[in-house]
Amino acid sequence: MTVAEAFKAISDDEARSHLERYFGLGEWTGNEYAGSHFDSFGVNGKVAFTSDDLISVSCLSVHVPAPAALGILGHRSAEITALLERIPNDVALQDIPLDEHDTYFGEDSPCLLLWRLLRAQDAQRWGVGATTASKLLARKRPALVPIYDSVVARVTGFKDSTGTWRAWHEAFATDVELPGRLEALRSTIGRNDLSLLRMLDIVLWMHGSQGAETLGNVDQDVS
Repeated sequence: MTVAEAFKAISDDEARSHLERYFGLGEWTGNEYAGSHFDSFGVNGKVAFTSDDLISVSCLSVHVPAPAALGILGHRSAEITALLERIPNDVALQDIPLDEHDTYFGEDSPCLLLWRLLRAQDAQRWGVGATTASKLLARKRPALVPIYDSVVARVTGFKDSTGTWRAWHEAFATDVELPGRLEALRSTIGRNDLSLLRMLDIVLWMHGSQGAETLGNVDQDVS
């Protein structure tokens, strides 16, 4: 199942209910999910990671290990800033033609280089898997970089994180109804500050996590 197909399988009423529950709206007032604070917690500078960012990803049930935190905020912070400065902050995934995918996500692109740095693939590994890395990237570029986790992977049929950036890009590039549907849902819940990419992730995650015994079991770091 593709990303677009997974979203089509969810009705508008279901999607709206998922979003209202996630953000603690209507009958769910005061009972929002911790993840609803991921985008808005603290200060989110666009070219540097801070402790606020590490706390924000914990709202999505992942933990940045101490060695990684020390590297991200310390001895590798200059490299991270240099890469973030090369990743556009004013471009959304739905606005990029599919034939430009490699420009943003291909080999030697700043997104892929930062992904590898966050996972410490060029040094001694520091315990950051694909899920945590994707959430750190999505915190900085929520309209551009998709989140990867085991729940959405199960819903969409991903075996691992390989190829997921292109799969999400293809969903926006090939399904002409998808952006408009997400925009309508976003307007309905009054969260026009959120990217369409983030909206889609939340709906798919909520749909896939229904019936989980505990939230801590449905969003662990995976490779």
